[in-house]
Amino acid sequence: MKIRTSFIIFAILFLAIQLSPMPGPGALAAEMAGVTLEGTMLIDGQEAPLVGMGVRTKTFLKVKVYVAGLYMVAPSTDPAQIIGSDQAKAMVMKFVYKEVEGKKLQDSWREGFDSNTPTASADLKKRMDQFVSLFSGPAVKGDEYVFSYEPGKGTTVMLRGDVKATIPGGDFASALMAVWFGDRLGDSGLKALKKSILEGM
Repeated sequence: MKIRTSFIIFAILFLAIQLSPMPGPGALAAEMAGVTLEGTMLIDGQEAPLVGMGVRTKTFLKVKVYVAGLYMVAPSTDPAQIIGSDQAKAMVMKFVYKEVEGKKLQDSWREGFDSNTPTASADLKKRMDQFVSLFSGPAVKGDEYVFSYEPGKGTTVMLRGDVKATIPGGDFASALMAVWFGDRLGDSGLKALKKSILEGM
């Protein structure tokens, strides 16, 4: 009886293992330019797979500035969906360049907002200014910036592990995503980053 019981238990465990869903490609960590990103991120209590990664370069200097990764609960490589879908999603930036001045960061954010959301309302512009003000200090090699959006709550800005602000509105989340995935990207380095992420994992 003991032998038969043990056999039944073993058979049940074996069957459970066979029927268990295997982790998909998005569950695996990915590496690019010496930076490793986790395959999934928990956003708003939901598991968001890594859609893709890219490297932001400054073409005229021929240097890598940061590695970026896009996470979405419902993954998509359609820019319109990435920008406009009201779902939990996040962008992660890990800096690989020695130092980027705060003023250059702020100028880049402003340029991205102005180019890709030119018809922003006064209220949205106010929230954009709030966001830009968070980047007065430099970004140095190894710094990680995380921008995670939760529907109904807003975009939480985490710099170097510290939460700096949560900016409300799906319209702001869309404006921020358009900085990377909009139609009016400032230079070939941003366009290459967008292309790399959209190619997926």
